[in-house]
Amino acid sequence: MSDRASGVVKWFNQARGYGYIDADDGSEVRVAKEALDDFPFLTEGLRVTYLPVADADGSVHAEHVRVVE
Repeated sequence: MSDRASGVVKWFNQARGYGYIDADDGSEVRVAKEALDDFPFLTEGLRVTYLPVADADGSVHAEHVRVVE
């Protein structure tokens, strides 16, 4: 999985440092604050792009997350 994907932030908990993105393909993708490229946190409803990365258990998390302006 090397192509950038896009979606909308479903929720992001600043205190815990993670949240979820509703991907355009209908899936739900976990995002951690360490994956944010150029901003300290996300807010609900922001459109973002990211690199989807498969975890060992088959779930997907986001890396190199960027806000679409």
